[in-house]
Amino acid sequence: MLGSLLRHSLRALGRQKTYVIINILGLAIGIACSLIIALFILHELSFDNYHEKKDRLYRVILHGKMGGQELQVTSTAAPIGPAMLNEFPEVEDFLRMNGRWEVPITFEDKHFIEKYYMEADSSFFRFFSIPPLKGDARTVLNEKHTAVLSASLAYKIFGEDDPVNKMIRVGDEETLYRITGVMQDIPENTHFRANLITSFMTNSRSTDDQWLSNSFETYVLLHPNSSPEDANARFKPMLEKHVGPLIMEYFGISMDDFLAKGNKYNLWLQPLGDIHLNPEIEQGLRAASDPKYLWIFGSIALLIIIIAGINFMNLSTAQASRRAKEVGVKMVCGSTRSKLISQFLTETLILSMISLLIALLIVHLSLPYFNELLDMQLSIGYFNHWYNIPALLLFTAMIGIFAGSYPSFYLSSFN
Repeated sequence: MLGSLLRHSLRALGRQKTYVIINILGLAIGIACSLIIALFILHELSFDNYHEKKDRLYRVILHGKMGGQELQVTSTAAPIGPAMLNEFPEVEDFLRMNGRWEVPITFEDKHFIEKYYMEADSSFFRFFSIPPLKGDARTVLNEKHTAVLSASLAYKIFGEDDPVNKMIRVGDEETLYRITGVMQDIPENTHFRANLITSFMTNSRSTDDQWLSNSFETYVLLHPNSSPEDANARFKPMLEKHVGPLIMEYFGISMDDFLAKGNKYNLWLQPLGDIHLNPEIEQGLRAASDPKYLWIFGSIALLIIIIAGINFMNLSTAQASRRAKEVGVKMVCGSTRSKLISQFLTETLILSMISLLIALLIVHLSLPYFNELLDMQLSIGYFNHWYNIPALLLFTAMIGIFAGSYPSFYLSSFN
């Protein structure tokens, strides 16, 4: 039955070569555009999802208002992390990071420029699932003037040689940095970028006790089953204890009076999964994306598919006069309307699957240009998950049924 249906469908399509080519190309371009947009949306939604402890990781946000100017920033003071570890029973560990500027690197007589440079506490590898390839993750950043390179930067500087324990100059500092480890390249769908990480304790302000000098990103790892709401409730007494005396010193009023005047100075915990899609917070390490654009792009992708489907319907319906005789003869020979509908839908599904193959080719050829334009690493990853290929086939089948339903019922209605 199925073989006969496919045979009749292929014969019918073979007699309409121009119509078939136009329909396949139109549908393929529509599918390709929608797939590229879908890849972009999925990429934006995937940020930081690969971290094993993502459900327990939070970033500390400073919410301040003074003189009518209100802001929410990721910049916090150096002593906040250690204080939270000591005073918050929910906190298991803390991490401070400091995004730096583009920096020159010198090794012997070789000179390089690294765009993504960052300082971090030794807890960095306990927080984020970025595997170290060389060196002990527990100790690579626990001494001054130590550095960890990404695999790509290590190869760029040292080639196939082992970089561990070699000395490099970072920026114009006189003291050389000892390379203590090499890490896997940080995935692009991460809210920070770094190919060179140096120990945070090297920074002269790492032991700073100035609570109003907000310059660094602070993260905390909560104990399993701990509540971030409970931790947020502890910020007020902590700030009254450490910041209150400073407000009294600088402004001559208590913290309660300072807040009563309409000012704000508070801290709260932002979940790791909320970082990339929250543009309301002024980001320090990497700009956030606005989720409304994902809705806009998603709507555009859906509109493209609908237009491609309607175009397919119109072209199929335009062939009605040419296929009327075919329908009449088949009905005279005993074919039922349900069989004709099955044949026309089969033809549409065949065209849809061919369009999918062409669309995947278009996506494969165009993705490098989109990645260069958007500074991303979009890829389809056919075998990354077991459901990728079935999802593509189901998506294409749904398009085929949508595009072929009206022509099928229309053509099969002829007497």
